Amino acid sequence: MSAMSAWPTTRRSLVARAPSGARRRGEAGFTLIELLIVLVILAMAATLVAPSVEAGLRAREVRSAVRTIVATMRSAGSAAIMQGTPQEMLIDPVEQRIAVSDGEPLALGEFAAIREVVGGEVAEAGGVRVRFYPNGSTTGIALLVGDRTRLDEPGWAVRLDPLIGQISVEETP
Repeated sequence: MSAMSAWPTTRRSLVARAPSGARRRGEAGFTLIELLIVLVILAMAATLVAPSVEAGLRAREVRSAVRTIVATMRSAGSAAIMQGTPQEMLIDPVEQRIAVSDGEPLALGEFAAIREVVGGEVAEAGGVRVRFYPNGSTTGIALLVGDRTRLDEPGWAVRLDPLIGQISVEETP
């Protein structure tokens, strides 16, 4: 028996010895139906996820506006104490902006809005003025900040205590 005869020569034995990852000629790639099914599943997932992503972005902008308002109040209060002179913060609920003592106005964003203002003083140029005094007291104010178009969703209540200037923030139902 020669060395060549020890090896199998039939096609069946050659296929059986092919590596496990190798495919036959007709099995390579995906069919058009398989690709279409995957695309339909992806489209359905995108239509379900998109509203959730948008709602999350809107809620994040509202929280960012609340943080901006609180930071501006703290800054004005600190400046009044450190400089020994009263400071003012102007809140414009129509234009959705805030500004501190002749400073550059800050916009609250595209989706965030001041829904309600209680307290403060009416400013000549429109809006509401809050005064911060060197002894730490303020004229006090309460704001309700939320989504501009989705009034049924909860907002955030920002309260500035008139006696001690303490700022409190809480989510409203």
